[in-house]
Order: sequence, then C-alpha cells, then structure tokens
Amino acid sequence: MDSGSSTHRIGWRAAPSPGGIAGAVALVAAATALCHILLRILPASSAPLVFLMAVLISAASFGFWTGLLAAVLAFLSANFFFVEPIHTFSVTHPQDMLALGVFLAAAAMTGLIAGRMREQADAARQRADMLELLSAFSADLSSQTTQQGVGEATMRHLARAIGGSAVLVELRDNSVVSIVGAPEGVALDASDLLAVEWTARHGERLAAAAPGWSGSRFTFHPLRRKGDAATIVGYAGARRSALGEQVLEAVLRQGAIAMERVAFAGEAQAARAVAEEEKLRSALLSSLSHDLRTPLAAILGSVTTLRELGDAMPAEARADLLIAIEEETGRLSRFVANLLAMTRLDAGVAIRRDWVDVADVVRAAAARARTAFPNQAINLALPPDIPLVRADAGLLEQALFNLIDNAARYSPVGAPVCLSAASDSKEIAIAVEDRGPGVPPDLRERVFDKFFTTAPSGVGLGLAFCRGVVAALGGTIALEPPAVQDGGARFVIRLNAEPLETQA
Repeated sequence: MDSGSSTHRIGWRAAPSPGGIAGAVALVAAATALCHILLRILPASSAPLVFLMAVLISAASFGFWTGLLAAVLAFLSANFFFVEPIHTFSVTHPQDMLALGVFLAAAAMTGLIAGRMREQADAARQRADMLELLSAFSADLSSQTTQQGVGEATMRHLARAIGGSAVLVELRDNSVVSIVGAPEGVALDASDLLAVEWTARHGERLAAAAPGWSGSRFTFHPLRRKGDAATIVGYAGARRSALGEQVLEAVLRQGAIAMERVAFAGEAQAARAVAEEEKLRSALLSSLSHDLRTPLAAILGSVTTLRELGDAMPAEARADLLIAIEEETGRLSRFVANLLAMTRLDAGVAIRRDWVDVADVVRAAAARARTAFPNQAINLALPPDIPLVRADAGLLEQALFNLIDNAARYSPVGAPVCLSAASDSKEIAIAVEDRGPGVPPDLRERVFDKFFTTAPSGVGLGLAFCRGVVAALGGTIALEPPAVQDGGARFVIRLNAEPLETQA
C-alpha cells in the first residue's frame, strides 16, 4: 500500500495528469452533446447546469486544477455553441458576458469544493488504512516470541506501509549474520551492504541515492544496537506523504520496542533458569545431606556398637545390627546409583542402544528387587512372545527397579507389587502396579519432576530418572489408572516396537 500515491494523484494542489485532462475534455464534450439534445425541450438557461455537472465530476474525480480546466473548457464550449453569435467566441450582449463570468466563477468554486472534499475523503481513508495497518502490526507483534519472528513481522508490515520493499539486516562484529526481506526474494547488492555498514558504524539514518545516482536504493535506519550486535532496517518504495512518514516511524518504533521486549524476556527467562538451577542445587544439597547422613549414621552406629560390645551382645542383637548395616548399605548404594545415572543423563552422555530382550530385563529387575526387599511380594506376568527392543539394558533395568522400589515403599504389608508386559505391532508396554494409596490427580504430572517427593524421606530422583531414561530411549512413561479397583498406582513404560525384519 502506497501511503502517498493516492494523495499525490488527486490532491487539490496536484497538477493535471494526462488522464485527468483527457477525462475533463471527454466530460465537457459529453455535456456539450447533452445540451444540444436537452435544449430542444428545455430553455437555454439550463445549459450551464449541465456544464456545471461536468465540472463537478472532473474536480471530484481528478482534482481541483483538472476541475478548473474543465470549468474553462465548459465556459468556452458554452460560449461557442450556445451564446449568440453561435460558433464564435465573441459575446453580443453584456448580460451574456456577465452570465458567462458568473458561470466560470461558480464552476471554479464548485471544482475547488469538490476537489477539497475528495482530498479530505481520501485522507480519511488513508488514515483509516494506516490505523488498520498499525493495529494489525501490533496484534502480529504481540504473538511473536523470538527476534526472528519480530523481524519478519516488522518487515511484512513495513513493506505494506510504504508500498515497496523492506529488509532487516543483523550484524555482529560488523559482519552480516542474517537478512530478512519482504516481499520474499529481496536481496542486497554491494552498494546496499556498504550503506548498511555505514549506518551501523555511525548509528545514523542514511537516505537512498537519488534516481540516476550511484548508491543504495534503500534508506537505512539503525533500529537496535547492543554491544557488538546491530540491527539495521532498510526500505525502498514510492513517494510518501507526511502521514505515511508518521506510520513508517511508528512501525520502526514498535518493531524496536518489540525486539527489546523479546530480548528482555529472553534475559528474564535465562535469569529464571539460573535461579531455578540454584534452587535445585540447594534442594539437592539439602536432600543429599539428609539421605546420605541417615544411612551413614545407622551404619556407623551399628558398627560402633558391634566393635565396642562385640561378644557381650546376644547373638540375636548382633544379627539385627548386621541386617541394619546391610539394609542401609543397600539403600545408600541405590541412592548413589540413581544419582550417578541421573548425572549421566543430564550430562547428555550418549546411551548405548542394543537389541534387548524385554522379558529378561523385567526378570532381572524383579530378582534384584526381591533381594533388596525380601519381605515384599513381587508378581510377574509376562507373555511368551515379547519382541526385542533397541535399548540400554542396564538403564532400563534401573528404571524398572526404581518403579518397583517406589511401589514397595507405598504398598501396605502383604500387598504384592505386580509387574506385567504386553506388546502389539507398534509398541511394548511394561507396567508396575501397587496397592498403595495412589497419587492425587493434581500431582500425577509432578511426580516425575526432579526432587519432588511425597515421602517423608527420599530425594525425589527415582521417577525423574525413569522419565529421563525412557525419553532417551524414544518412549513414554505415564501414571495410568490401576487395572483393578483396589486403588494404588500404575506406572506404564511404552517403547516403540521394531519391525520383525529389522530385528532379524
């Protein structure tokens, strides 16, 4: 949309255009022909009204000066064809001269009024178009969350505002990093890049070269600068009005503000991430101190008691202390294993994926859990035809053990923990289900977060580790409704099944 071309074409100060002159001549000729027809049935005094209509249409359609030209042509035509002596430009009666003079003045005034009204109507329409453009631009900017998105939106609306081309250039260390143009396909030549460099270096507006002169065809504005990075905007279009210049400045100003907003949002997000990382680190240190100190204190106390009392203690008491040492050592070992495995995942260490028999992994996890929790009943339900999957057997076994550990911790005495597996052509599902109190609906997503736990003890890494492992293997883990109505929690791991020909 050219903000100034319409005003330039029909503005009341604008010089007559060839099309306007031709239109005025045609309208006066048509008025002359119409008067020849109408004067057969109407008095001669009606002729000026017909010519006045032609003048009014010319002024409203092509501007004041074209309307004034039409008024002069109408004056001459009326004098030549309808004022005695006919077919001459002389006037016999003084009253006819006065009438023609009044007609010319009235026609000129009518043309002036019509031209100004047309100009005001066009200006109002332009203002409405510009307000619509700015409104659409603001709405577009509000939905952008990245610097690239803001730049593309600014270029689209800037090109529309000027009815030409717009380009945004990102520089870093005086080197061009990216160029975004509108319409698509806009390119910069060597002279344009020199102008961009000059604008970035001086931080000032550089106007486009005049037609026929060497230099850039774009006018470049410095939009934003921070450190060694700079954002330069260039535009090239048709002649613009004062209103168009205001809109152009508004677009550039809003684009710069939006870029600052996105930059500040990114910095705020980074600051929040750092704060969250510090919070997690504090929570980790606090949990580590508790979860390491508790088993170590139990082990130290048992060992000290055995060393100091020795054979003076009853055999049953010594056995209880040894069992306590064994249990706390196992608990400490599982905790350290989870911590090391989670560290491995967070560090982005590549997971080795080989063909794994899911049934073997499930049996190994169950056997390990039976050793760790000898008083917990663990039931297995495995079909005979589970296909192989590509996975890290050790990490998958650790994830299943963590689920069994979590289920055993919440299961009531005598209630079993059930492990099951099922498969179809697309996926393999491994479920671990307990008969504990279950998880409230509002916490079912949070249970997989790091350091989140509802237990009085525990660092909250077990389920987070499970989700990290499963995600790294390309699968999903979810807390689903239990298969039976006795309550409890049911965690299901779903892994993609490989085609049989791939497994061969």
